[in-house]
Amino acid sequence: MPRLPLLALVCLLACAASAAEPLPERMTFLDNGTLRIGMDLNRGGAVTFLGAAVRPGNLINSYDYGRQIQMSVYSGPTPFTPHGKQPRPEWRGLGWNPIQTGDCFGRPSQVVEQRNDGKELYLKCVPMQWPLDDEPGECTFETWTTLDGPSVRMRFRVANHRADHTQYAARSQELPAIYTIAALHRLMTYSGPQPFTGAAPDEQRNDWHQPWPWTTWLASEGWSALVGDDDWGLGVFRDDGCFFNGGLYGEAGSRDPHAVPTGYLAPVETETLDHDIVYDHACLITVGTLAEIRARSLAVAVALRQAPDWQFSGPSRLHWHVDGATDAGLPLVDGWRILLGASVPRLVSPQRCWPAAARFLTVVLTWPGPATTGRIFWTRSDAQGRDAAKSLPLSLIADPAAHTYRIDLGTSPEYRGLIAGLALDPCGEPHPGVELVVRSAALAER
Repeated sequence: MPRLPLLALVCLLACAASAAEPLPERMTFLDNGTLRIGMDLNRGGAVTFLGAAVRPGNLINSYDYGRQIQMSVYSGPTPFTPHGKQPRPEWRGLGWNPIQTGDCFGRPSQVVEQRNDGKELYLKCVPMQWPLDDEPGECTFETWTTLDGPSVRMRFRVANHRADHTQYAARSQELPAIYTIAALHRLMTYSGPQPFTGAAPDEQRNDWHQPWPWTTWLASEGWSALVGDDDWGLGVFRDDGCFFNGGLYGEAGSRDPHAVPTGYLAPVETETLDHDIVYDHACLITVGTLAEIRARSLAVAVALRQAPDWQFSGPSRLHWHVDGATDAGLPLVDGWRILLGASVPRLVSPQRCWPAAARFLTVVLTWPGPATTGRIFWTRSDAQGRDAAKSLPLSLIADPAAHTYRIDLGTSPEYRGLIAGLALDPCGEPHPGVELVVRSAALAER
């Protein structure tokens, strides 16, 4: 399971007295006659307004600088104390956490570039470190926004330029964080084992009285929505991941965009954010009925309807991450190069879904260490924990040349239903100094 994003908790509580007086709104809008979306140039260009012509009003909650629709990313170290500056004590556990709107002391992120030609709205900002007072992030955030009928298409980019070149452990990222008015209190999705068949959607519930108020779920069609009692509201879709976080905080019903109660919804991925990474992601946000949200999402679902085919080359890890080791960084040249150290490594895929009919796994990799037997693990939509029962051995050949391994996962009775992710343990013990190179991993029915 990915580590849970922490901005979700931060934004629930009012900060202590701010060190800065809030600036007035400075809005820029797109409007296609169906939707109107607005970004506040005095708050990092975060989305503070989204409304539909058929139902006037703002669907976005802006109680404090931790809400809105905004970018939020996480990395080490924890705590993050640049130049000896100390984070607010209650947020020490966040580590390195630049966010788009501003910090918890009320200092907004700065927009450094913006364009709005009436069709596309582009913004670039220097985000603030949420836990620290007046500490800009060593990165920039960019967004590209267009309207398509009742939907918003958003692209996001994080570009790091950190002086600290340490490769910190992967953390859960919000892609993006979305906060709504509390009138949108029903969290709807499809999490069942038969995606793209028209099966009935289901409701996810959370208990906001708990120390961690949110819930997490596998959205097997890639979309989730917050709607009111009449099934009307806002949904988000990603075509390259199925894991979400969200719920309702406080009592349902308020339409006040500045109220404490709020809905929260975020697609999430566990990612390594290198000191110099350029990290892109995208989503589709739709306003309408639950049926319309689902239909618009499924109309653009391409990758999620296919078995995974991960080719490790270029500027991205394809949402994979490694535990217990580091890698050679980006871009990936001739494969994903994993540098083994003093721990037992594990390579973990993103959480996305495919039917168990895609049972043949083909992995191309180089293992220059001693001959060893690792294991391939998988999770299912109905059993997301990894255990020995949901695994098969993988015997690696000691050879500096690449080898192709073909494993019939279907030989295990536990490989069934809807599969939700893979993990590769290449060896059962540490092999310091060995460089494992994974070139590809693909699933197929034959």
